[in-house]
Amino acid sequence: MKLWFKYRILLPCLSVLPQRLAYRLVSFSARFVAEEHLADTAVIQQQMQRVFEDKSAADIAQASDYFLGLIEREALDTFFFKRLHSVRQIDQFVRLENFDIVLDARARGQRVIISSGHFGRFWMAGVGMQAHGVSVGTITRDGGDFNEHGLPEQEYQYRLKKLRWLQACFRGPFLVEGDAIRPVYRALDEHVMALFIDVPYLDDKNGCISLPFLGKMARFPLGAARIAKRSNAIIVPFYVFESRAGLCARFYEPIVTADLTDAEIMQRLVALLEAQIMAYPEQWWLWQALPLLWQA
Repeated sequence: MKLWFKYRILLPCLSVLPQRLAYRLVSFSARFVAEEHLADTAVIQQQMQRVFEDKSAADIAQASDYFLGLIEREALDTFFFKRLHSVRQIDQFVRLENFDIVLDARARGQRVIISSGHFGRFWMAGVGMQAHGVSVGTITRDGGDFNEHGLPEQEYQYRLKKLRWLQACFRGPFLVEGDAIRPVYRALDEHVMALFIDVPYLDDKNGCISLPFLGKMARFPLGAARIAKRSNAIIVPFYVFESRAGLCARFYEPIVTADLTDAEIMQRLVALLEAQIMAYPEQWWLWQALPLLWQA
């Protein structure tokens, strides 16, 4: 499927349909996308099989097919959340579970960082939070002045548009990774900041740590842990799960960072991410990047 058709025609048109029908149709369209990216699908299946050695090829194929549909549904989210305005509309879209953890911490004047892996339709947590009065910011690797990651131009332009729409919806600052870190600390006074467990850069300024992950040692950036400790913020892990019942953004018990080392904080975050992947492998976004995490 041509990217210009997908982002300029298909997804905008689907977003005017009833929600259930629109997502059913975009899931169907994923079959055609998969046919055009057989090499990528093969890599995803290969990485899944390396982790889940006991799963059959049919089970792995089913999981990768689901993942490809998830990608298309997440892209459609971008055109839906722009039209969501009332709390009632958003509550029909995504349910917040244990959100009182965040609300209670903010009511006490506590700085809060929420953290997740690239898992499920993760952006929808911020859409739901803002509707309930909590503005959210983040640090992103996209959004700079140049297409540094060599994306196809239509994909790059879509991501820039998506970030603009997300920021308008979240009502918090969207900062670009690699820029000055001080604005993050200031932002935490007014907003919740969302930080994600990602693949490390080779020259990551915050350093990395090696931890057991999916059967091997893997490297993870220490940025989230160090930002939290230096800003005296707690970290509330969250994950957005997709099911037939809809989307559920689940918040977990907070990590009080002042009592822990950077390594201990990351151990807890990575262990939780690994548990979600083992339970729902079809909802993790970074299968193709797994070798980059595993490299020494």
